[in-house]
Amino acid sequence: MTLLALTLAVTAVSSAPPRVTATRPPRVEVAFVLDTTGSMGGLIDGAKRRIWSIARRIGEGRPRPDLRIALVGYRDLGDEYVTRVHDLSGDMDEVYQNLSAFNADGGGDTPEHVSRALHDAVHRISWSQGAGLRVIFLVGDAPPHVDYQDGFDYHRHVAEARQRGIVVETVLCGGDVQAAAVWQQIAALGQGHYAQIDGQGGMPVAVTPVDADLARLNGALAATVVAGGTATQQAGITRKLEARRAMPVAAAAEAAAYFADAGRLAEKDLVDLPAAEQKKEVESLQRAGAAPAAVKGKTADEAVAYLQAQKGRRAELQARIQTLQKQREEYLRAQPGARADAFDERVVQNLREQAAQQGIKY
Repeated sequence: MTLLALTLAVTAVSSAPPRVTATRPPRVEVAFVLDTTGSMGGLIDGAKRRIWSIARRIGEGRPRPDLRIALVGYRDLGDEYVTRVHDLSGDMDEVYQNLSAFNADGGGDTPEHVSRALHDAVHRISWSQGAGLRVIFLVGDAPPHVDYQDGFDYHRHVAEARQRGIVVETVLCGGDVQAAAVWQQIAALGQGHYAQIDGQGGMPVAVTPVDADLARLNGALAATVVAGGTATQQAGITRKLEARRAMPVAAAAEAAAYFADAGRLAEKDLVDLPAAEQKKEVESLQRAGAAPAAVKGKTADEAVAYLQAQKGRRAELQARIQTLQKQREEYLRAQPGARADAFDERVVQNLREQAAQQGIKY
């Protein structure tokens, strides 16, 4: 074997992520690298509404993947920030809150600091090693600065991503010719797909007749959670549940469908436990003086009866949500504005194609 052939063979082995095994849920890690300058307002607002749908549809794979999402917002030198990084998380409440904090602002000159964004996506995210799917989605509408002498270079950072087994997908918003050429190059180097979509993301607000009911059920589902853990952990979970109930209707409808399909609604949820474990946990919390309000003052048996009733109530709510979600999807498919090239559709389609190579079926 020639030295060149050997080098290529080693590179191919090191850049290809190992296939998942059947011993544990396959890990799917996704970093959305989003241009958050002023021109990207439509896409960012749409992503806030659709992130729940994206997560739910990726979670439909078999075996069901363990999905983790990271966010990298980027702008340019002289803006409020150059990059803002949120590490991988499997907590969709946290992901939604972080995404909701992004607002489109800044920019000015057309190029943005794409190279810095890709560097941070590769080096500041806690990517796993070994089996699993790791994907970066670069989403923007402007080409990178190539005149900065600050050591960041998108060519090198894409190569570093591949060395770590990370695929780089690109989604171009709008029709900037210079950006299109670079986005195509990055996708080719990153062994991903290139997609071009409407400048505003192709995700107009779509209101359906069942949205209000789904939003109400989203709140009712959150109310079935009985948080255990320490007082600090209980307070944190309560804040997340309150934020979930306060979502705008469109996002709440999407969140309801996500949590109806999810394996759990919150960390440390006593309702998830089998009855015998519920009793042990309640007794432990009572001894520590940390019993949640819903079971405080109850005997252990009374608390278990309450928790089991909540479990039954939850199953009823989830079944109702799933029925309404089917009606919602049918309604949206029938609308003339439904688009196969919208941001969320492109993300789901491309992620599913990459996941299939890891043995995840849809």
